[in-house]
Amino acid sequence: MLRFARRVSAGAAAGASAYAAYEYNTNEGFRRACQLYFRIGPVVLLYRAVEFKHALLQPPEDVAEQEWRALDRRFAVPVVKTLEELQGMYTKYGQIAAGMTNTLSPIWIEELRHLEDAVPPRSVEVVYRTIVEETGRPVEATFSTFDPVPLGSASIGQVHRATLASDGSEVAVKVQYPDSKTFFRSDMSTIKSFFKLAAPEQLITLGELERQFEFEFDYRHEAANLAEVSANMTKHGFMPREVVVPSPRVELCSERLLVMELTPGCKLLDGLRRYGAKLAAEQGQTIEEFELAMRRKIEREGVPARYEGPSAAQIERYLRLARWRDALVNSLIVSFNLVLGWAFGRLERRQTLLPPNAPRMMDILMRVHGTQLLVDGVFNADTHAGNFLLMPDDRIALIDYGSTKRLKRAERLSACCMYAALARRDADTLYNLAVAGGYKSKHMDKEVIVKLLRFGNDTFGRDLLGDKNVAQFMDDLKAQDPYEQAADNLVMAAFMSFRLRIVGLALNHPVVCSDWWGRIAEKELEREGVPYRMWTLDFMRELNSATINLATVN
Repeated sequence: MLRFARRVSAGAAAGASAYAAYEYNTNEGFRRACQLYFRIGPVVLLYRAVEFKHALLQPPEDVAEQEWRALDRRFAVPVVKTLEELQGMYTKYGQIAAGMTNTLSPIWIEELRHLEDAVPPRSVEVVYRTIVEETGRPVEATFSTFDPVPLGSASIGQVHRATLASDGSEVAVKVQYPDSKTFFRSDMSTIKSFFKLAAPEQLITLGELERQFEFEFDYRHEAANLAEVSANMTKHGFMPREVVVPSPRVELCSERLLVMELTPGCKLLDGLRRYGAKLAAEQGQTIEEFELAMRRKIEREGVPARYEGPSAAQIERYLRLARWRDALVNSLIVSFNLVLGWAFGRLERRQTLLPPNAPRMMDILMRVHGTQLLVDGVFNADTHAGNFLLMPDDRIALIDYGSTKRLKRAERLSACCMYAALARRDADTLYNLAVAGGYKSKHMDKEVIVKLLRFGNDTFGRDLLGDKNVAQFMDDLKAQDPYEQAADNLVMAAFMSFRLRIVGLALNHPVVCSDWWGRIAEKELEREGVPYRMWTLDFMRELNSATINLATVN
């Protein structure tokens, strides 16, 4: 009997192995899931094991640090290589992680940043085939020129420069990969099951992200979003003075093809890195060494709550003075070269190394996105640095509105109340908002709830985290008061806030969102006839249960 059982078990194991091998070779989603679990799963388990060992044995800090760094050096390159190979949602999550300089080590950050601009593009033949399928015409019938080298490639598609055959306009052509939607669904299923084991507290965020990203796979939605946001930015006075939103060519847009105005400029961080490279060279360093030193300082001291350097106005005055001085000196150099250059040798024109005005950039980004969130209720939830271009005239182009979130009026006003409360440091109102929104935890600890709201929506500076990184901070809060249920209606607003704060870190300009958005929120609540003083717990509960008609509230 035992021999028979063994044979049955062996046969079952062989059958399961054969089936798994068949699925691996024929089912792309299954193959990708296997790669995630078998390549990255053991890495997560090993990090958790080391964390447990350190908690148990309490080794000296330098010994623990050496062990962590050894793990980072061992695994950062192969894990990022896996994410790059898999592309899709795996790449997108890697791009998010690349900005978490107060959570991951410089070794991880350096590798993950390759995903921000090094996603391997698809062949131009794949792009041409998609264009033909979407337009029903040969590529040359739509575009008189088409640059086969993409301007950029991302997780679900890539962008090319082209010229319209109809009127000669220069345009940006965004083409979706044929397998993007299929991979997205299977990837999200795998990621959710992976996080269920590795980080279950992230499942609420993942669910909302999944619903939101579904809209990215129909570029007609993005074309409509671009038109709506452009109108809003014009209405509020941001366009054309401070920002630009490219206009879509709606007649050429389809589910997998988006044609829009070509906006000149470089990625926001590329402009900053060019300045950093020149600054580093003057100090005898490479840009990588310069950035590593900056990250080590953040790692050692923590993220400051707020930027503490010169203001936008001070930098602008310096830039004007430097340009005026260069112009004056160069006019003298030109005169010297014309009159005496033949005798004494020609002088080189002067060009002072000018810093980007990072405070001005962050001020614009914070005012623009605060207005989109709290006044319009229509905002870009995917505000990573690659979605902002620095134009030659110093305006900022907002170029990607695939992941656009729309809030109901009650949700928008709840967000206004939250940011007003964050700016006022009103713990009672923040606690009431969480309770009314359906938040539940074991102890309903007000201090924990307020910290979670501040971290998710406002700041991850050392004034909140202290000497902990994000993972340690969240683990401590979870240990103090494990939560059971959280509201998901403002998850994408928190996601936008978080990613904007990451942009701030990249620009060396850390921000606290409520410093900008508190004022916008208070003004909007007054305009809507529901001033801050009205937001009692009973009012919030009625609002969330949809029993209040806000149009009738005085």
